[in-house]
Amino acid sequence: MSVRTYIRGSTYWIRYENAKKANALTEKMYDQINSALDEANEHKQTTFTVLTGDGNYYSSGNDFSPAEWDTKKAASKDVEIGFSRWVRRLIDHEKILLGFVNGPAMGMSATTLALMDYIVCSDKAFFYLPFPILGVGPEAGASVTLPAALGVSRANGLMLFGERLDSTDALKCGFVGKVFPHDEFENRSVEMVEGFEKLPRHSLLASKSLIRGPVWREKMRGITETELETLRKLFGSEETQKRIEERFMKNK
Repeated sequence: MSVRTYIRGSTYWIRYENAKKANALTEKMYDQINSALDEANEHKQTTFTVLTGDGNYYSSGNDFSPAEWDTKKAASKDVEIGFSRWVRRLIDHEKILLGFVNGPAMGMSATTLALMDYIVCSDKAFFYLPFPILGVGPEAGASVTLPAALGVSRANGLMLFGERLDSTDALKCGFVGKVFPHDEFENRSVEMVEGFEKLPRHSLLASKSLIRGPVWREKMRGITETELETLRKLFGSEETQKRIEERFMKNK
């Protein structure tokens, strides 16, 4: 249960390796992801940072099992939640962020994709936000980024009603840039990033600094902080605590 990192060419790879639990994200994994993003951002020879998953899932989102999660504690303003630290790092990341979605992406792992610069996915991937099931709400800027990327009705279908977005529709609406056959995903993704690495580094990073520069970052920090305040209130509600407990206690 960990996060593996390695450098290949001018790309820093971050791979979720909790395949037995569909790459569910634990506090330990958040610590590892955050450390990896810091290292990738400071690495002077890399241009790209890739986030991807091991096995059949990109990630099933937060691990809400009792051993990993305390909903009442998460409601406290004095507790720093791991995923909020992750979101800040994605917003501030200076390298080109690539999301290589090898399988289903759920919850936090799906919403954070909209903070990345380019996304590709397997044809077996889908995107699912269990907000209404758990009694929670948008995070990682999704209240703004998803309507902008998907259109209002499709985004609200995901966030309000728990609808799924499959890989074909994600490509049609422009949420992802390419869809690769699942059995070719690893090789095709590597080939694609190797092609990107031939482009001029100084130009790529300068362009990103304009596309997602100080104005965008300040805006997204404000949006994500407002979402976090709402999430804390929801985590403090008995209804949300009951829903999370009922859904995840059975997996204890």
